[in-house]
Amino acid sequence: MADLFRSRLTFKERARASLAIQTGRAFTFLLRRLGRGATALPGKAALAVDPLLLKRLTAGRTVYLVTGTNGKTTTVRILCSILEALGTPVITNPSGANLDSGLTTTLLDHVSLLRQKATGENDVAIVFEIDEAFFAKLAASLSPSICVVTNFFRDQLDRYGELAHTRDLIAKGLADSSAQVVLCADDSLCASLARGREDQCVFFGLDQKAMQAGPSGAVTESAYCTFCGTRYQYQAHAYGHLGHFTCPNCGFSRPQPDMSFAPVPPDPAAPDSPDPQAKPGEKGESQTLLFHYHSETIRAELAIPGLHNGYNASAALLAAIAGGQAFAPAAETLGQARAAFGRMERFAVGEREVCLILVKNPVGMDRALDFVSQAKDFGAAMLLLNANDPDGRDVSWIWDVDFETHLPKGPLGISGIRAADLALRLNYAGKPADELAVVDDALVLFDRQLALCPPGTCLYVLPNYTAMLDLRASLAKRYHLREFWRKGG
Repeated sequence: MADLFRSRLTFKERARASLAIQTGRAFTFLLRRLGRGATALPGKAALAVDPLLLKRLTAGRTVYLVTGTNGKTTTVRILCSILEALGTPVITNPSGANLDSGLTTTLLDHVSLLRQKATGENDVAIVFEIDEAFFAKLAASLSPSICVVTNFFRDQLDRYGELAHTRDLIAKGLADSSAQVVLCADDSLCASLARGREDQCVFFGLDQKAMQAGPSGAVTESAYCTFCGTRYQYQAHAYGHLGHFTCPNCGFSRPQPDMSFAPVPPDPAAPDSPDPQAKPGEKGESQTLLFHYHSETIRAELAIPGLHNGYNASAALLAAIAGGQAFAPAAETLGQARAAFGRMERFAVGEREVCLILVKNPVGMDRALDFVSQAKDFGAAMLLLNANDPDGRDVSWIWDVDFETHLPKGPLGISGIRAADLALRLNYAGKPADELAVVDDALVLFDRQLALCPPGTCLYVLPNYTAMLDLRASLAKRYHLREFWRKGG
C-alpha cells in the first residue's frame, strides 16, 4: 500500500491495517447497497481489526479538528469550502458522524486519495468534526495541526454534565498538543482555554460595535469567571453568554480577536431589499459581512444566514489562515459555501420551499426561532423532539428556551418521541392546544404542514439530531435529495 501510510510500519502492522481497511470497505459497500448511510459501522468494524488504524492513516498529514457545542458541522463545511476553492484536496466527515468510528469510515471512503504522495501546497487536508466528549482521546490519536473550538453552550447534560466539565474535556485534549488553537473570544469558557498556551492561540469574535450594549442574560455557570468564580461584567453582548466580558475580581477578560466580523445592514434602496428593520443576517438565504484581520478589512458574501453563522464563518476563515491560506483569497470564497445537511438546508418542493434547521439546546433553539419568526417567506413550522442517546435523554432544556418571545405566529406542528413534553412547554408559553398539531408520524406532519404553506412560502422544520436524520432520510428518498453520507450532502 505505497504512500497510504506515512509512518513506518512493520510487516505485521501493515498487514493488520490492510485487513482492517478491506473489512471496513466491505461493510460500506454492503450497507450502501441496502440504502443505509454507513457513517459509523464500517469504521467500527475496521477498528475492531486494527484499533490503531485511525492513527496510522492520519500520521504525518495536515489535520484540522473542530469541536465545541454549537456550529461544528457548519464550521467544518465552510472551512472545507475555503480550502477546496483554493486548490487543496479535502477529506472530511460531512455527515456529522464525529466519533472515532465515523472518522475511520470517512478515511476508508478516501483511501485512493490518501495513497497519493504529498505535493507541497496540494497535499490533502483532513478536516474532522469531533464530539466534545471524545476530543481528548481523538486529539491524542490524530495529532492535529490546528484545533478549532467554536463555543460552549448547555447541551446534552445527561451525557456531558455541566458546561465546565465539557470545557475540561476539551482542555484535556489540548494539554499535550502542539496544535495552533482557534478560539471564540466572546465565549468566556472558550477563551479561558488559552491560559497557559497563549502563544498557540488565535481568536475570532463579533466586532464589539455590532454587539448589543449592556449585560448578557446568561444564567448558567458561563456567567461566572472560570478562574475565580466571580460573576462577569459585560460591556456588550451578542447572544447567550457571548459578549465583551470582564471579571471584576481577577481581571480575566475577553481577548482581542485576531479575526472579527460585523454584519452589513441591508441597503433599503436596493431592489428586493430585505426589511431595513431586520437584524442583519437574520433574513433571507445569505448575508454580507465585514471581516477584520489585523489591519485588513474584507467585505464578503456568506450564503448561509444567521448571526451564529457569522461566528462559524469567522472560525473557519481564521483556521484556514492558521493553516497557511491568505486572508483575502480565503474570504472571497465564502460565497461558495453551502449549509450542511439539516443546518439551514433548503430545497424546493413544487412552488414551496423547505428549510431544515437542526436544534439541540436552548441557545440553538432560540437562534432558530428568532430567525424563523422574522422570515419573510414563513408559511408554517414544525418542531421535532426525540430523546435517543445521540440527542441526550434529558429534554429539560426546552424549559430554558424563550418560546414566549420567539415562537412564530402561524401554523405550528410538533412530533417526535417527546412531543408531549414539547406540547406542554408550548402550552405554558401561551400556545393554545387547539392551535398546535401534535402528530405521531413526522412524515405525516410534514405533509400536513407543507399543505398549509401558500405557494412561494417556506416550511421551516426544527428537529433535534435523530429526528433530523430520520425525517431527512425519508425526504431524501421522496424528493431525490443528495444522500447525506456523500460529499456535499
